[in-house]
Amino acid sequence: MATELTEEGEFHRASSIEEAVTLLEERNAALISGGQSLMPLIRQGLIDRDVIVDISGIDDHTDIAVTDDGLQLGGLATHRDLIEADLWETPYRALPETAKEIGDKQVRNWGTIGGSVAHADPSLDYPPTMIVLDAVVQYTDGSETKEVPIDEFYLGQYFTVLEPHEIVIGVRVPKPSANTGVAFEKFAWRRGDMSLVNVAASVTVDETGSEIEAARIAVGAMGPTPLRLTELEAELVGSDPSDESHQQAVADRVGEFTEPVPEAHGSVEYKNRIATNLTRKTIRTAIERATEN
Repeated sequence: MATELTEEGEFHRASSIEEAVTLLEERNAALISGGQSLMPLIRQGLIDRDVIVDISGIDDHTDIAVTDDGLQLGGLATHRDLIEADLWETPYRALPETAKEIGDKQVRNWGTIGGSVAHADPSLDYPPTMIVLDAVVQYTDGSETKEVPIDEFYLGQYFTVLEPHEIVIGVRVPKPSANTGVAFEKFAWRRGDMSLVNVAASVTVDETGSEIEAARIAVGAMGPTPLRLTELEAELVGSDPSDESHQQAVADRVGEFTEPVPEAHGSVEYKNRIATNLTRKTIRTAIERATEN
């Protein structure tokens, strides 16, 4: 393990997950890989750590693999790895589409899937897509691997079920049912910015394409955690996939279930209007993809 002193304190390059866990247990430490999320918080004084542990050199948990049961994403795989994985013609295409919307090229080259998921900023892009894909977060304390559905992983803004010494090592995505389409949309003022609002939807249609059998909708940046909109999902189930007026009516109700915070870039009303438009669009795209399959 290499160690050096920086302006931010001690800097360690861990060579294994176990080594990183040990530092988390023994020191007031924080993990870094790409650093696009952690370093701004440290420099703004929002997080105080004596030790920074760089896990970008660890070789494990970097694979992205499709199996008969689904998709396995290594927690230390980068956003670029996900974009370059051969997933664009698969049921998981919404994931590389989401990764392409994250930050700029440098961020995508260095930022990791696990780091992004664990950061728990409500405006992150992965969580809504992973929620509608029914993904499971895998994490470890160095001796035991645990799993939790991603829609139970987030407890609040920047808070998850992780204990201070636990590390996200992967995300498992079950294989979607036949005739399922998934879509993601994001609004930010400039390309590469954090989302002002983002939305993901998955829709499963029956064999004839005449009825919606299942639906999931999740929004980001509209509350302290990503929000799954189960009431709206229920309204889609049983409806005609070609009934766009019904889908618009469902999307029009998004504001009933969100908790956006007003900010310089958007009022509550503005954010809800964007969320409504993105929800309608993601539902339509998901239906189109479901009927293509």
